[in-house]
Amino acid sequence: MFARFQYHHELARLFVLHLHNDQETLASVAFTLTLESISLATSIPNVREQWNKRKQIGRENYETYIKHGYLRQLIRVFPFRYLKGSYAPLMKLIMNYFSCEGQFSCLYAYHIRLLMHFTRVRMMNLPYFMCRNIEKMTTPVQQKIPQ
Repeated sequence: MFARFQYHHELARLFVLHLHNDQETLASVAFTLTLESISLATSIPNVREQWNKRKQIGRENYETYIKHGYLRQLIRVFPFRYLKGSYAPLMKLIMNYFSCEGQFSCLYAYHIRLLMHFTRVRMMNLPYFMCRNIEKMTTPVQQKIPQ
């Protein structure tokens, strides 16, 4: 199902370049980036735990998803191969649609937290996560991409 969804690179680039103070005008259409607008546009309820990338998750949360023998070797960033094979397809979807790093060979704590959400172990507020993620990445992207 997700394979059918595609995004427009140039439109995404323009959106990020011109987003200031949660306001954007693109092709004469005004956008306001808020939890509510994301919730409305995606039909994802603005409920559950508000969690962002800076929050930590306990090591016990990794046990379900990491191969036996690798738990003691975990650091802040760890190789994708540590992940149990049964979770690899779902993690690849998560990394394609929620990750802004562009690195698909390593995992971060937030990848595990998203995996927890999509396996219904610990639900989170996705509009909140997406809004904070967009806000966090806008400035560095604006500084890197030529106008």
